[in-house]
Amino acid sequence: MPHYNAYDSFKIKKSIEKKKKAKEKVFKKQNATLDNFIIASCSNYGVVIEVRYNDTYVLYNDKVIIAKLRKDINLVCNQVVFPGDKVDIEKANNTYIIKHLLSRSSLLTRTKKDSTRLNDIGLTKNIAANIDLAVIVVAAKEPPLHPKFIDRYLMILENSKIPAIICLNKCDLKTEEEKKILSRYRDLGIKVIETSTYKNIGINELKSELKNKQAIFVGNSGVGKSSLTNAIMNDNEVKTGHVSDKSKRGRHTTTTSKYYVWKTNSSIIDTPGIRSLDVSSFTPIEIQDYFSEFINWQDKCKFNDCLHFNEPNNSCMVKQGVLSGLISIDRYESYLKIMSTVLDKDYSEILNDIKLELKNKN
Repeated sequence: MPHYNAYDSFKIKKSIEKKKKAKEKVFKKQNATLDNFIIASCSNYGVVIEVRYNDTYVLYNDKVIIAKLRKDINLVCNQVVFPGDKVDIEKANNTYIIKHLLSRSSLLTRTKKDSTRLNDIGLTKNIAANIDLAVIVVAAKEPPLHPKFIDRYLMILENSKIPAIICLNKCDLKTEEEKKILSRYRDLGIKVIETSTYKNIGINELKSELKNKQAIFVGNSGVGKSSLTNAIMNDNEVKTGHVSDKSKRGRHTTTTSKYYVWKTNSSIIDTPGIRSLDVSSFTPIEIQDYFSEFINWQDKCKFNDCLHFNEPNNSCMVKQGVLSGLISIDRYESYLKIMSTVLDKDYSEILNDIKLELKNKN
């Protein structure tokens, strides 16, 4: 692995910032050209099921077509439309054209932190549009359950105003530890469904939640998002599934977000697994708001601008809530980790101090 000294790291950081600003400038100009591209409604629209650079696969009049953007939109398709988008289609010279994009009810985005391309790191990536429900899919084992990953997803989804539930797949492998983790989210009022595609557990309950919704499956690689999609499709051939000529990967290896219709007015967008979620764009105040269990405590803190971070334990009521056992220490640790990313400060000493005080109490 190459070694970078401080100066090299500085140069890389400045290079990323420079490229990010340049791209933002270009997109600002490009967005101005989209003003007459977005409309409120049309009589017969198609739904975007997959986007591949300059080709858009659209479910239109009960068949899958490949459409191009109209010529005056000087952008490639994957910069403009995303799975779940509704589009106005016209046919000209045997080519389907995306004439307009219908206004969105929601747009799920994330900041790219795990990109293999240096100049993409830190940029916003749009994932899907018009989502009625997000299903955060986690596994009991293989890969292991990481609650901090769930917390970051909950933040991003709430910020996008998209309702969310949690699906524990491979539930037949769960232990007492996974049960305890899930109970914390149930206590917060978040619905948790337990499934096993291997043993056909919980699939009907999940279907009931997804009925009459445009839903999206999100989560790490290997948790079983595509297996759940196939189980919901009753193992029928997925209409929009196909094998890439280049990669030779089948539908079980999800490399792009794909849209599946499993019932009338009921659809799923299956997304590629990701390694990390960047939440550095959130402000400290916003981060507090996404931890709902803090609400009844934070107004009683000694300092109005308390961040529940490095303030003294006896002046922060959120910390007192943790020490009294009424706020989960694991959720608080997740909060500290997210806050440390935004503040660029280490949180280990704060957490160790809380744990030591808890130990002394017991």
